[in-house]
Amino acid sequence: MDEGFHPRNRLLTVEQIMALPPADWVVKSLVPADAIGVLYGKPGAGKTFFALSVVLSIAHGLTCFGRKTVKGNAVIVSGEGGRGLQNRTKAWHQHHGLPVAECGNVRILPHACNMMDADAVEHLIQDIHHHFDGQRIELVVFDTLSRCFGDGDENRQGDMARFVEAVELVRRALGCTVLVVHHTPKEADELRGSSVLEGACDFVLRAGKTSLGMELFVRKMKDGRDGLSITYQMGSACLGIDGDGEAMNVPVAVLEGTISERPASADEASPTGKNQQALLSVLGDFEMGLTEAEWRQQAKDRSAFGGAKPPASN
Repeated sequence: MDEGFHPRNRLLTVEQIMALPPADWVVKSLVPADAIGVLYGKPGAGKTFFALSVVLSIAHGLTCFGRKTVKGNAVIVSGEGGRGLQNRTKAWHQHHGLPVAECGNVRILPHACNMMDADAVEHLIQDIHHHFDGQRIELVVFDTLSRCFGDGDENRQGDMARFVEAVELVRRALGCTVLVVHHTPKEADELRGSSVLEGACDFVLRAGKTSLGMELFVRKMKDGRDGLSITYQMGSACLGIDGDGEAMNVPVAVLEGTISERPASADEASPTGKNQQALLSVLGDFEMGLTEAEWRQQAKDRSAFGGAKPPASN
């Protein structure tokens, strides 16, 4: 071995890999430690309420939606401004019977950080280090991706890759988990923009509504089990009376009821488009097989007849 050589990378043996500690959690089964994740959903799905509940539960060391948390420091980058979090934070503390004054290990940036700007990202990291005096950070939340995307295009792979690279830089520099709040397209129930984001994430959480209330569904968990479904309600807390004599009721995410594991629903797992259904239906009628061109032509004909097998030609 060359004694003058100084390796830049530490290569581990299989035995050393086996000796590594198991994965830790910020919120057990929901938010892993030292990871990148995304929380997404349609407007009104309760994304910000859930993210805030996670941050405040960590700050106070409380369970979060029935799951154990690690008490620690957390940061919210609020692209929509800090004013909107004011009443929500008050309401959460009132509901849990806790004084806001005990929430000193949370910091809120009341404006967006342009993650497409390398200098802005570096300044954010330095500012977080400064405010917490070098202490460990458990979680940084970016609410939302679109607010922190600068002049980038979410649909471009290159731009999304730059965003992911910036998020990864924050994770490595702070040794924390980064949770990005994101939206869905108007007519779909998936992450908006390039698939680069989901591919880079260690975990993906979907917020939505069901007949039972609000739902948080673990769509992806790289080093854990996906399929966890948590149903909760949006309660409210009265913060007093406003100048017009009306009660100031502010929503609060409240766990009331069910925590279960389920596979993706039939709607999530099975094809629903007319073309998809037509393509699959063809396969059942041609046991001896057919070429791709024949398959596509049969599906095209069948789609034109509403899914029924087209009449045979004479």
